[in-house]
Amino acid sequence: MTGERQVRLQLGTRAVSVPAGHGHEILEYAGVTVERVEDGEPVDRTWVPVGSCPTYADDEALIQAWHEALRWSDGRVTRHDPT
Repeated sequence: MTGERQVRLQLGTRAVSVPAGHGHEILEYAGVTVERVEDGEPVDRTWVPVGSCPTYADDEALIQAWHEALRWSDGRVTRHDPT
C-alpha cells in the first residue's frame, strides 16, 4: 500500500421508494457523490443531494463535503474531523 489518496466527484441520480396511495412510488433526485479513494479502492462515499434549482444551502453542503474530502486526501484529517 502506497497510501495514495484521491477524491472523486460524480453527478448522478438516486431512486427511493416512498409509500403512495395503495403502493409505492419511485422518486429520483439529483446529487453529487464525493468519493474518497485510497490505493485505488473506495474507502468512503458522501451523497450530497441537489435540487433541480440548487440553492445556496445545496452549494454550501457540497463545498463542505468536498473541502473535507480534499483535506483528507492531503492527509490532514480523518473522516468527520471538524477542525
